[in-house]
Amino acid sequence: MAIWVTIALSERTMAQQGCANYGDPIINITFGTNVDPEFGAGTTTYIRNQNGQLNDGEYKLGNNINQGRGSWQHLPDHTGDQQGMMLIVNAGYEAGEFYRIRVPGLCEDTHFRFSAWIANANRPEECGGNPIPPNVRFVIEDLAGNVVSLPYATGNVFPSATPGWQEYGFEFETGGQTDFELVLINENPGGCGNDLAMDDIQFRPCGPEIMLNIDQPFIQGDTLFFCEDDIRPIAILGEIADEGYAANAGFQWQTRQNGQAEWLDLPNENGNTLQITPIANRWYRISAAAHVNNLSNQLCRILSDSIYIAPVIPQVGRVDTEQSAICESANASLAPPEFVGHGAGPLTYRWLIDEGDGDHAIPDANTPTYLFEPEKTGHFILKRAAVNICGDFFYTHTYEIDVLETIHTSFTLPQSSICMDDEPLYLTGGAIINNDGNMEGVYGGAGVVDGYFYPNIAGIGEHTLTFSPPDDVLCTEPSRVEITVHDTVYLHPMENMVMLPGQTVTLLPQTNATQFNWSDQPGLDNYHVQYPVASPSETTTYTLTAGNAAGCMKTETVTIKVLQNILVPNSFTPNGDGVNDAWEIDGLEDYPHVFIQVFNRWGSLVFSAKGYTVPWYGQFNGASLPVATYYYTLSSDVLEQPLSGSVTILK
Repeated sequence: MAIWVTIALSERTMAQQGCANYGDPIINITFGTNVDPEFGAGTTTYIRNQNGQLNDGEYKLGNNINQGRGSWQHLPDHTGDQQGMMLIVNAGYEAGEFYRIRVPGLCEDTHFRFSAWIANANRPEECGGNPIPPNVRFVIEDLAGNVVSLPYATGNVFPSATPGWQEYGFEFETGGQTDFELVLINENPGGCGNDLAMDDIQFRPCGPEIMLNIDQPFIQGDTLFFCEDDIRPIAILGEIADEGYAANAGFQWQTRQNGQAEWLDLPNENGNTLQITPIANRWYRISAAAHVNNLSNQLCRILSDSIYIAPVIPQVGRVDTEQSAICESANASLAPPEFVGHGAGPLTYRWLIDEGDGDHAIPDANTPTYLFEPEKTGHFILKRAAVNICGDFFYTHTYEIDVLETIHTSFTLPQSSICMDDEPLYLTGGAIINNDGNMEGVYGGAGVVDGYFYPNIAGIGEHTLTFSPPDDVLCTEPSRVEITVHDTVYLHPMENMVMLPGQTVTLLPQTNATQFNWSDQPGLDNYHVQYPVASPSETTTYTLTAGNAAGCMKTETVTIKVLQNILVPNSFTPNGDGVNDAWEIDGLEDYPHVFIQVFNRWGSLVFSAKGYTVPWYGQFNGASLPVATYYYTLSSDVLEQPLSGSVTILK
């Protein structure tokens, strides 16, 4: 039983209703090259100006649009040929014929397509940013000047910042006539703009799609492969998609030798089926005419795509090997390119594996690529083999893969939290589990330097620390632990305080702590608050341990000095005998911010001092005061009110 395979040999970019396959161009006007410019057999109503800049109503042949005028677009021939020429036109103010050409000897009742490539010559910024766009009307006339085609115009071809070519065209039926005039007309009125370039004017027969169906499965691209010892005939069926077109169609099969340009008609092969014995390096196609009477005129035929017949050529496999290593928990994507060899033909693939006991086919591994997922460690050799349609077997790629055991680790920290201002933590607790040698692990993570964790570098928060084998060891599984850095407790040093017996003072430590523990010396009203009230009976030093919920702590001390009551002498004898010469006030130096004033009986100030580091010797302005009674006031921060009394100077 024959297996019919439909082949689509090209992608149609010009296909329209009624035109999917084309014949050879009857007219193909390219305007020549820079060395050999050619206007073609056409005529024009425009004036040729080959050397100067174009004015309205003039044209020239050039290989770049800006040769028409220097301000126009930079755009070469539409095929990209730097030597290829084009028709460059500065449109006139009145409608005129860009191009007219006679096409004689066409076939009756045949579908044709007329097309041309057109580009706007103007830049968008010309003419104050509003150049008139060209609009070209395509017309088919009979020899009497009658229009026989449906109306067709390009519409406005607007300028673009990125210039480019656009193909325009239309189709028509010849009916009962064979000679025509093809005309391209300037449709828009003149003015600033309306300038264009035209290239590659074509006139060619066209028709519906012709499909080639072949009774063999070994198609690759446009080539049908066969084995050299297979002489079974091959049948090729040509089918026209449009049954209406095929009602009176005529067919002619053609062939050519590979490397030759000319197609030859196969004698007596005028049906839509061709049966051939495979012959190497030959091309085949079918041509069709809308009516059998037009078959003899090759210019009236449409052509199918072609099929190439070629023998399968045995290939030489690859012997080079790609080597790699992966971990036991990983996989290897083996993606060699599709094998490309001259005459190799369609290929199927299979993968084989050698685990040390020879090659074994891998079940269901018959795709060009393979995902190798090892189930154990060891050395593996994987090969991709290709099989052509004739059964020839050859290797295309070889891979040697070492599957390595994963090195596992463990990691236990000596503590899971630390305070911001603690000393660096020496890291321990990391171990390499399956290490055959003396491999030493490496600690890492934020704040880790030379095996120590520095909380002040890592910062407040939770951090991940790692322990892993050295970086140059493959297939490792690092261990991870979390450590939390807590905010530090700040506790400012406290100033020592003084008080009188029976007084109280409030201790005011400055801290962000939330937990407080004062030492148990007597005299505090509460030992677990931030601001306790102190009333010691004697000088006492208290120690505060301040902490937070995370256990971070700071310690500071404060001393409360309990002063003795002041005994102020009520007399002294400043006579220079060395006995009781000064007004001595014992213990006054311990009182903070002491201020003393002494007045005579008339209220005049005879002595004053802030602090009492130097006692008074009964003098005023360097002279001894007379024997008399004087009056004093004494104030200090610890005294609830100033002391006052009298002191007598005796001799």
